[in-house]
Amino acid sequence: MTETKEQTFLFDPGYAQHTTILSINIDYTYAGINQFKNFGQRKMQFKMLYPKILRIVDNNTGFCLGSLLWAAYLKTKKGAQIEGNPCLDGTYDKDETVEEADYSINYYSQLQKDSKYYLGINYEINPLHIKILELYKEFLVLNHGFVSTRTSDDIVLPACLSVPSDADAQVIYNKIQDVIKSGNLLDLTEVFGLIYKEA
Repeated sequence: MTETKEQTFLFDPGYAQHTTILSINIDYTYAGINQFKNFGQRKMQFKMLYPKILRIVDNNTGFCLGSLLWAAYLKTKKGAQIEGNPCLDGTYDKDETVEEADYSINYYSQLQKDSKYYLGINYEINPLHIKILELYKEFLVLNHGFVSTRTSDDIVLPACLSVPSDADAQVIYNKIQDVIKSGNLLDLTEVFGLIYKEA
C-alpha cells in the first residue's frame, strides 16, 4: 500500500483579502480628518468615516481571532505542511512582532475618546475583543513571529486555547469558509467558545 500524500494547508485560509494593516488604515483615515482646521468640518468628516472605522476595527479583531481559530484547526491535522508563510526563515524581533497587536489594543481606547469628542456618543469597548487581541499577541510571541512555522506541529497555542475535537474542528472550518465568503470576520466569535475556555 502506498503512503498517502502529506496534507498541505495554506498559512492564510483567505482572511487577507478582507483586511489590511490597522495602523496604516487608521493613520491614513485620521490624516484625512485632520487636514481640516475647523472643528465642525473635522467632526463632519469623522461622522462620515465612523462606520468605515468601525468596520476596519472589527475586521482587524476578526482577523486576529481567525488566525487563532485557524491555528487551532490546523493543530488537529498532525504533521500537516503549511504553505505560503511569508514570515518563514525571517528574523524574529519581539518588539516588531507585537507592535501592530499593541496598536490594535490601544486603538480601542482612542476610538472611545474620539467617539465621545467628535460625536458625543459612548463607544462601548467589548472586553472579548480586547481578550482576542491579547491572546493574538501572546500567540505571536509563543510562535516567534512564525519564522520557523513549517508544519502544524510547529504551532503553539496560548494556554487557555485548546485543540478542538474533530467535530468542533469541522464546525470551525465551516465557519471560516463562511466568513471568507462574507468578509464579516468578526462573525467568528460564534465559534470562539469551541477553543477558548475562560479561567
